[in-house]
Amino acid sequence: METLAALFDEDVVWHIPGINPLAGDIHGRDALWRWFERLREVTDGTFRLEDHDVLATDDHVVALNVMSVLRDGVRISVNMANVMHFRDGRQQERWFHPSDLSAWDRLLGGPM
Repeated sequence: METLAALFDEDVVWHIPGINPLAGDIHGRDALWRWFERLREVTDGTFRLEDHDVLATDDHVVALNVMSVLRDGVRISVNMANVMHFRDGRQQERWFHPSDLSAWDRLLGGPM
């Protein structure tokens, strides 16, 4: 967590879309660490992130990736575009844009 702390601003904000148990705005690094713990619990530790491409400037990063989990023996995968704002090398804010919001909700613990 110490290594990760160097990547995120203390007041980082994440915007998680959907109607799943992890949806909503996450404010602050401590809240983000709790969110990561909930992600581990909700996904039974099966969460995977595979980056396809990362586009960046000094202030912004767009990451194209696939996020997936294994639920009830079924792999759920969602193509993602993640937009991030950085200042002084630390992430300030992040917006998640799933290609399929229904699958995203199932991935993060919503109804199957």
